[in-house]
Amino acid sequence: MVAGVRKRGVLALRILVSVALLAGVLLYADVGDVAQAVRDGHWGWFVAGLGLMAVAVVVAALRWWLLLDGAGIHVPARDSIRPFAVSSVLNILLPTAVAGDAVRTWIVGRESGRLLGAAAATVIDKLTALTCLVVLGWAAYVLDRDSVPDSVIVAFGWLTAGLVAALALAGLAAAGVRPILHRLPERAAVMIRESWRIVRGWAGSSKLIASVVVLGLAYQALAVGVLVLVAKTVGVELGFALAAVSAAIVLVATLIPVSVGGLGIREGGFVLLLGQAGIDAADATLLSLLSAVTVLLSSLAIVGATYIFDVLGTGPRAALRRRSA
Repeated sequence: MVAGVRKRGVLALRILVSVALLAGVLLYADVGDVAQAVRDGHWGWFVAGLGLMAVAVVVAALRWWLLLDGAGIHVPARDSIRPFAVSSVLNILLPTAVAGDAVRTWIVGRESGRLLGAAAATVIDKLTALTCLVVLGWAAYVLDRDSVPDSVIVAFGWLTAGLVAALALAGLAAAGVRPILHRLPERAAVMIRESWRIVRGWAGSSKLIASVVVLGLAYQALAVGVLVLVAKTVGVELGFALAAVSAAIVLVATLIPVSVGGLGIREGGFVLLLGQAGIDAADATLLSLLSAVTVLLSSLAIVGATYIFDVLGTGPRAALRRRSA
């Protein structure tokens, strides 16, 4: 009971923090200016952004499906798309920015009976997706240095250094735990051995590695493209390099578990970073909010489409049910 009260208290605190942060950003940007930006919006670009984000979600889901398959979890590709789209929605609506990822892991893990493998695939999916975004950001910066202010690239450099250090520490920790497996509780030792088996399977497939990297870069390029289109919606010409670098920094910031789905942190981050490039706070705030809405609406559309696909009886599961009947 005490634990339940504590959880509700933490949730209430995060909601309050989210509201306070967003209110602070809106006051700084001037609510009237934000409302004016909405009225003056070029909404055709927003619709295009929705379509592009839907493609991005499907690409990301197929990438996760490849990791699941490499972990020995063999499900139809379509059955990975709905849980991934659901997780994208929940990551925005739930108290932490990774709660949805836990849900997709549980859905596939429960259906396959391989919860540990599903968890490993999700963790690697998140880490490598962030790595791909950082790589894309540096590549875009090399091609268009002038669009990214020095202060923003310095922050991006620190982010990159932190990511490299974290990956190195994780590798050392994983290597260091193997010699002492026999000293660990049996359950923990079994989980570690299974995780090593899965990782070795992934590492041994050059085709899988190449596919995951290519799809990761494609997904991040599409997502950054959505940000550029949303910027056009509010009348801002946002360079691809600045969008990629800013998106990476803001993404990491939203992982800090102090707000609901990164609300307020995301908006403040974009206001701060894009402001260095001379972009108005009201435009940056609206850009941030609309970018979250594109993820929410496009993911909901994908979830709805998969349910309609099943209801119409055109899916493989429905066909199997008809044959059984």
